[in-house]
Amino acid sequence: MLLARRILGDAGEPRFAGKRVERLPVDAASAVRRRLRGRTDAGTDVAVDLERGAYLRHGAVLSDEGDFIVAVERTAEDALVVRLTAASCAARVAAAARIAHAFGNQHVPVEVGPDELRVPITTSREVAMATVAHEAADGVEVSVEPVRLGCTEPLIRSMHAH
Repeated sequence: MLLARRILGDAGEPRFAGKRVERLPVDAASAVRRRLRGRTDAGTDVAVDLERGAYLRHGAVLSDEGDFIVAVERTAEDALVVRLTAASCAARVAAAARIAHAFGNQHVPVEVGPDELRVPITTSREVAMATVAHEAADGVEVSVEPVRLGCTEPLIRSMHAH
């Protein structure tokens, strides 16, 4: 078993060039955990015990074994993809704000892109789609797609008190 205590760098760095890469699959929810255990795509058992605040981004190198490295691979998971297609910027911002607020009230994190929101499905497709239908007007296209969420940073969580 390999024990990873820190992130060594990124798999794309020149110092790792030419080395075999074993990928440790990590979903978006697990990426914020500082401790986890899993198997790479080659079957290597890996225990992760990182410092507080560490984030398991896509490509993070957890171990350098000389001839191979172990790198995080963000797994694709079904997510609601809300494309903001309204003609005006104001309409896109308004739709994004309403939808993000609705999911925030459900304590569901959201990933924000230039023209879309990506929301992990934490209940069911039907409930997630109904949330968007209730909050969005024209200028929004919605689909469920396999997406690698939170590849570079944690998803945005609404921070509010009840």
